[in-house]
Amino acid sequence: MKISNKKPYINLINNAIMKYLLILNKFELDINNLKNKIKSKIKCDFYEDNGLILETNGDINKILYLEEIEKIFALYKDWNKFNFNTFKDSFTDLDVKDYLVKIKFINKIPIPAKSLIKKINSVLKYHNEKNPENIVYVEFIKKKNTPDYRIFVSKIYHYEKFKMEKNNLNFEVVLQNPEDKEEIKDFLRICYIFNLPLNILTNKNIDSLINNAKKEAKGIQYENFTLNINKKLDGIKVGFSINSRLDENNFKEFYGKNKNKKINLVFGNEKFGLTQNLRDNLDHSFRLTKETKKPLRSSHALAYILGLLN
Repeated sequence: MKISNKKPYINLINNAIMKYLLILNKFELDINNLKNKIKSKIKCDFYEDNGLILETNGDINKILYLEEIEKIFALYKDWNKFNFNTFKDSFTDLDVKDYLVKIKFINKIPIPAKSLIKKINSVLKYHNEKNPENIVYVEFIKKKNTPDYRIFVSKIYHYEKFKMEKNNLNFEVVLQNPEDKEEIKDFLRICYIFNLPLNILTNKNIDSLINNAKKEAKGIQYENFTLNINKKLDGIKVGFSINSRLDENNFKEFYGKNKNKKINLVFGNEKFGLTQNLRDNLDHSFRLTKETKKPLRSSHALAYILGLLN
């Protein structure tokens, strides 16, 4: 019988002293106050190394939900010189399953992330992008014209503190003919927060608009988000207009009767709304709020609708 020499992940976190990279949230904070706050919870030391490193043998979970901390990564191997041919050897002693790989280049390095992930997966084998329990996080930095890298391994809840559960709303959000990146960005954010798929209908090439919106809508993990372009609408098509006879109370009643069915929430762009063709093909239309002259912006209407049902 073949005996594995790999070190189980659990052994990593039981070492006497562990080093952790703390990724901090991007808002104004006093780093010394944060350090004192952490020291009030666990005995530890700090140093800077392309980020704040914490050394402790205490329970790192005691500081996980401090608002200043976004993510925590446990150091597995510190900086090594990168060699593409031997890179995967750094993972041969690591035993971790159901993992997700993330690569970060601290400065610009001409190495394709996909090829690095492929090499890591060829050794560890048990990757699970859809429902990971662990994360393998690798950072690269160029020092004296040659890249170095370091490896972190952590539980997924140290990477996603508030991991979203799948929303039980059977909605698909449809946005027709968006004309600016702000409009797309607002829909991306709301759909991501509520874990709803977004389908953009357009007869133009708006790839640059979408890409610019993605760049500005920071924090969205697009590998876990469904964005479709010109997907055929299936299910009940529901629109919203200040000219509709039925109001939001009728909408809640409609939803109560149809919540187990697929429902498309259909919105037009900020300037012109829905096209005549799509408006004529709606199955239902509802009026939101008591305002009868000035309509809600499309993204505000979406947020309003989701608030009605929660």
